[in-house]
Amino acid sequence: MKNYLLSLLCVTFVLTSCGVDESLNVDQKNPSEVPAGGLFTNALKNLGDRMNSCSVNENVFRLYAQYWAQTTYPDESQYNQVTRNIGGNLWTTMYRDVLKDLKGAKELVENGEAPSQAQLAIIKFMEVYAFSILVDTFGDVPFTEALDPLNPSPMYDDAETIYTSLASHLDEAIADLSSGAGFDASQDIAYGGNVSQWRQAAVSLKLRMAMRLADSNPSASQTMAEAAFLAGPIVANADNFGINYLASAPNTNPLWVSLVQSGRNDFVAANTLVDAMNPTNDPRLGSFFRMYEGAYVGGDYGNANGAGSNSNISDLMKSPDLKGDLITAAEVHFLLSEAAARGYSVGGTEEAYYNSAIEVSMDEWGVSSSDTAAYLALTEVAYATAAGDWKQKIGSQKWIAMFNNGYEGWTAWRLLDLGLNGPVVDGITLDIPTRFLYPTSEATLNGSQYDSAASAIGGDTKTTKIFWDVN
Repeated sequence: MKNYLLSLLCVTFVLTSCGVDESLNVDQKNPSEVPAGGLFTNALKNLGDRMNSCSVNENVFRLYAQYWAQTTYPDESQYNQVTRNIGGNLWTTMYRDVLKDLKGAKELVENGEAPSQAQLAIIKFMEVYAFSILVDTFGDVPFTEALDPLNPSPMYDDAETIYTSLASHLDEAIADLSSGAGFDASQDIAYGGNVSQWRQAAVSLKLRMAMRLADSNPSASQTMAEAAFLAGPIVANADNFGINYLASAPNTNPLWVSLVQSGRNDFVAANTLVDAMNPTNDPRLGSFFRMYEGAYVGGDYGNANGAGSNSNISDLMKSPDLKGDLITAAEVHFLLSEAAARGYSVGGTEEAYYNSAIEVSMDEWGVSSSDTAAYLALTEVAYATAAGDWKQKIGSQKWIAMFNNGYEGWTAWRLLDLGLNGPVVDGITLDIPTRFLYPTSEATLNGSQYDSAASAIGGDTKTTKIFWDVN
């Protein structure tokens, strides 16, 4: 009997002492639930970092726009999209690190006690921005079936059809940004919670997308552009849309990471840009580059160059807290100038907007009003006397002004047929890419959909044109 009682006591002790304290399974340093604002901030920063980076593994647009030349390894300036997974990294960032986080933020806002229409509208604008980059870079991409965890093989939607849907979503966002509270200032690293500025950014994106369509769908382009003008896009640098970086890591401008923190010197001024700016003594040159032996000297674009025998990237561009702008007043004024040149009703002439575009660009880079006026008076710059047709006049100046937004610099070449040529390598002039190759992971993991998309766009090549690039 004693043995029986002793065994019973032991069993009772074991049963009562093995209760699990679930709090011990909670990771105190990594929360299982992330607030909507945190996901939004992460998506916004990932988008800004990718578009502002100059790492050749992530962003080669300053090279494709021929603003910068490379020193030791010129593969990217020679348009090698295979050795490094550049397209794949952009694809992954947009889908996994931007759009997925935005989807999570949207669901949390919608399921909150008092859903904010302004927050949802900001998220929707960001989704449109990310998808527009994907379309403008690759062409047809997954859209309607994207981000479904139960569908590992999403179909690719027609790029032009995606644009139509994005335009509709953008109109909804603009309408919902008329009032209400956005994200907290600490979460909103672009506008600090200012909803009216987010609305201006959304309207500006609408104008950008409208002018993308100018040659492929003139009617839709004009309707969108005129509506955007009336809605009020960004017209002053104080309202530029971009990331407000900080002076200390890990929230610095990614340019600082690659140009300073890395200790490397992989880039110099490209002769293409310097040779275009030197004849007019463009007052922005000092903001873009450092002098070499008293002059601005560009390295041979597309080939290896000596870091110590060409103009280096300026100290301003290496500032850790340099703002990472994504849409600027200068871009908007140039878009309005183009719209006016095409006969759209946008409240001004092509020359007036051309002049104001240059003025706000100069202001963006700290150029004095007197130096700006002197520049605009030059025969080579004044709209009435500058060389070429309206595309050449507007496009060449827009190309210079987009210096810190290589993506738009490259796109200005794609849309406005600027006189840029690819480098000569081994006696062959290389074709400047008009798109990125689809990631190799798509061919291996989503093969049938990839094959259909490649066929639909006319081939998965670097020189296949995006649907709006018809000239």
